[in-house]
Amino acid sequence: MHNSEQSETYEQFKEEEKQSSERQEQSLPTAAFPREYVLAVFINLQDARQAADTLRAAGFDGQEIHVLEGNDFMEAISQDQSPFNIITSTHHDQYLAEMQRGRSFLAVRPANLAQLEQIRDLLAPHGAYLAKYHDTWSQRVLIP
Repeated sequence: MHNSEQSETYEQFKEEEKQSSERQEQSLPTAAFPREYVLAVFINLQDARQAADTLRAAGFDGQEIHVLEGNDFMEAISQDQSPFNIITSTHHDQYLAEMQRGRSFLAVRPANLAQLEQIRDLLAPHGAYLAKYHDTWSQRVLIP
């Protein structure tokens, strides 16, 4: 192989490698980022489940509604796994105290901020408390 053939082959190899790298970068998933949720506490699991049913009946996506019993919540915290990757250390102590008391936990992701009042109004009759909307950088109290 002559120097010009080697150079041409090398250039072709580098171009294919660059194209392959660009295809891989485009197909890699983006980094996970906390999603926005309304979190609420209920005295018992039945109330949390009824609230979840009410949200579904009102048109909220069932895939975006989660109910956890206190023990499940405690297990996730003990394994350093915040449920749904939404509870940060600044928030979870308050929820952790309630879960230790055997309370149940509900999380729902609104499609938009306009739904926050509707969520509050749907959760309140089921005895929700500590209902807060947690976004990436802040929280908004819906029901104290």
